[in-house]
Amino acid sequence: MRFATLLVAPAVNAEGFREILGICEGAKEDESGWSSFLRHLVDRGLKGVQLVVSDACRGLVESVADYLPEARYQHCMMHFYRNVCSHVPSTRVRE
Repeated sequence: MRFATLLVAPAVNAEGFREILGICEGAKEDESGWSSFLRHLVDRGLKGVQLVVSDACRGLVESVADYLPEARYQHCMMHFYRNVCSHVPSTRVRE
């Protein structure tokens, strides 16, 4: 059985509605895969991106800087809290 990675670019448009900008099959979530995907989106006319939110995927963070230099990057809060809570004893998580 072969597994592939799907790279997905969801967005919120100027009217506040969610949409999918693109989906691409990639070998893995490395800089090469994300760069190829972002280059494809930019070549299709993607512009005006203000914010990119994701987990701490190093390949995506590096690619965003190259292909969407005007966009700011933000670590997804859900992933941030999961990461923090994984280092806190379970008896102290509520605090």
